[in-house]
Amino acid sequence: MTAYIVVAARLDKRTEGFIEYSKRAGELTSRCGGEYIVRGPAETVLEGDMWSQRPCVISRWPSLEAAKAFWNSEEYQEVLKPLRANTGLYDVGLFEGS
Repeated sequence: MTAYIVVAARLDKRTEGFIEYSKRAGELTSRCGGEYIVRGPAETVLEGDMWSQRPCVISRWPSLEAAKAFWNSEEYQEVLKPLRANTGLYDVGLFEGS
């Protein structure tokens, strides 16, 4: 069953580390079988104010297991995730698709 990682971000600082994180996280996502389907701010906010202040990243995965394998991988947790440390607030959820 398809799975989705959904991130609502509040980016406070666009550091060199964050730029490197974005590039390398995208490459790792692809290598692990995921693909980005949304990456950035809302084109139009239809209701509320969350999306006017927080970009969204949604990646699609072939399964919950594949998404968890990416998230829990040594490369992501120990190498990539620290690159975005202290750059903002990140709310991340894993969702099962239909």
